[in-house]
Amino acid sequence: MKFGVKLTAMVLLIIAGSSNIASAAENQKDPRALDVLARMAAYTESMDQLIIKGEVFADARLNAGLLVANPSELTIKIDRPGSIYVEKFDGLYTRKIYIHKGNLTIFNTENNFYARAEVPEDIENAMQYALDELDLETPLSEFLFADSAIGLISDQDTVLYLSDKSRIRGVDCHHLAVRGAEIDLQLWVEEGDNPAPRKISMTMKWEGGSPRHTALLEWAAADLDPKIFDFKAPEGAQEIRFVGSE
Repeated sequence: MKFGVKLTAMVLLIIAGSSNIASAAENQKDPRALDVLARMAAYTESMDQLIIKGEVFADARLNAGLLVANPSELTIKIDRPGSIYVEKFDGLYTRKIYIHKGNLTIFNTENNFYARAEVPEDIENAMQYALDELDLETPLSEFLFADSAIGLISDQDTVLYLSDKSRIRGVDCHHLAVRGAEIDLQLWVEEGDNPAPRKISMTMKWEGGSPRHTALLEWAAADLDPKIFDFKAPEGAQEIRFVGSE
């Protein structure tokens, strides 16, 4: 099953009473939104080496029913065609993912465990394998593919253009939404010559409380040292197996 069909069904949160948003909802796939997504995908694909930094907020429900947002810091480094490094720090523990030369490694400082698996050598197929076969949960995995739009929409989704008057950290952005079966998605894409996604917000609408996952993003081309993609096991780290692996 393709990544865009499997992982998405990504949707819209509409503010009641807004006339421009209400009219946009009549279009199943607004050409303006598709054009923004196409330009975004071409821009992100044009960078062979890049760094994505993000502030991520994931909702969680406490025992008393209170919905809280857990923050974390995210760094993604990509060297196409075959290397990825992902680091997520939640204030206490760090989780790292390495994909390099046909090998995938996951390391977690919480228990000092790491696991390895062989994967295809190119990023596209390596990520597809990790998602399909290893059931890997990767932060913002949509943006690890060269075509950063492929994971955001499927043929069944409604794609809406909401506004060109949105501001994210002082940057003018196109505001898009994708309506799917399981998840509501909003996306803010920078206007102008650098159409990078600056913010993404997903709402799991069928889970209790409709938890939301939001990320503020910064994109930059970079000159990366290949050594950062090689995993070196820390002292005392223990290797474990992926579930289902032999």
